[in-house]
Amino acid sequence: MINIEKFIKTRKHLKISQVALCSGICTQATLSKFEKHQQIPSFEIMVALCERIGLTLNDVFPIAVSSHQTRNEKLLTQALKALFYQNVTQFKKNIEQVALDKMLDKELSTYQIAKYFYTVILLQDDNQAKKLVSHIDIACFNQQYKLLFYAITSHYYYRCGQFTKAQQAFEDVWRHQKSNAVNDHTGCQEAIVYLLAEYQMLMKNYQVAMMLATYGIDLANASDSTYFLENFFWQLVQASDMWHSQKFIVNEMIENARVIAKIHNNEAILKKLSQRKGGNKNDNTQG
Repeated sequence: MINIEKFIKTRKHLKISQVALCSGICTQATLSKFEKHQQIPSFEIMVALCERIGLTLNDVFPIAVSSHQTRNEKLLTQALKALFYQNVTQFKKNIEQVALDKMLDKELSTYQIAKYFYTVILLQDDNQAKKLVSHIDIACFNQQYKLLFYAITSHYYYRCGQFTKAQQAFEDVWRHQKSNAVNDHTGCQEAIVYLLAEYQMLMKNYQVAMMLATYGIDLANASDSTYFLENFFWQLVQASDMWHSQKFIVNEMIENARVIAKIHNNEAILKKLSQRKGGNKNDNTQG
């Protein structure tokens, strides 16, 4: 939606005529067509006109949030964000408000993957996870949800002692993750890479874990997000212990993890950092 009214109101408030505004930028006819008939000029002209009266493109072309988003969809979006920040309190608050009897198919997929992640990775309740899997229709998942599902499942298999299946799930996810990398801004990619790195930590393949954690940090930076950043730094800290990295580098990573974990209300990571400070340096539990 174009906010023509704001553009015209600002121009008149500044007492700038159409002739003065378009001088050196475009013809008066071009400006008049924009103001009267919403005929949008070229990008360069539009930017120049906005700059001359102190507006941004977002002032004139505001980013619209879909008015068709259901209450469930809003809650699930918030729940997934809280989950990927590992803000358990906020996640539970959001997910418990979802109306299961009014859920659409696309909402069900998000609900199921969120519950599965929470149950397997955060709660580590394998019995409950087994019940969840029996109700999950993987065929309805999009590609990112499928990859995330199998990344979670690799941890489930590992804890159940099904190591061959766990390794196969890891290999499959990593192979497809590399060929399906997209900037989806939901945190799914960061979640997948975090789980892959954490699996390698469980396998004590610390060099591979460091590579994946570093890749995860680069991925978060590329998507301008902070999903799982504290986890990636914590994984690097744990792996660095095995490689006897320089102390000042490790301390910097610890501080990075602490700051981000506080912002996210990630109590699990904050607890691990506190334990390390208290002398439990070699805690290589789920991070």
